[in-house]
Amino acid sequence: MVERQHGEVRLLIRGIAKGVATPEIAALFAPFGGDPERIALPRDRRTRRRKGIAYVFVPSIHAARAAIEALNETMLQDKQITLEIAAERPPKKPRRFGPPPGAGAGPRPPRRF
Repeated sequence: MVERQHGEVRLLIRGIAKGVATPEIAALFAPFGGDPERIALPRDRRTRRRKGIAYVFVPSIHAARAAIEALNETMLQDKQITLEIAAERPPKKPRRFGPPPGAGAGPRPPRRF
């Protein structure tokens, strides 16, 4: 996972065609300071297919607004893309492994060989 640096804004791009690769998105966002190393094209966990969205980090809110103004509702590989500032994700809850609290069966009996 990529950590956000101070002042950066994460943009959500919807409507990404299946054939669009990271270098194409990097070239699209280069005039706005988009970092080519920080572009994500998420995939569905089960099918491993692309979801049709992308995330790009830009250095400031001003660059984000300029990118939205210039690129929102434009065509990329014959599909219209829309841009918006990505919503903040809530922090992940720590995962617990094993039975829930209070559901244990007590200590294990000794093994017999």
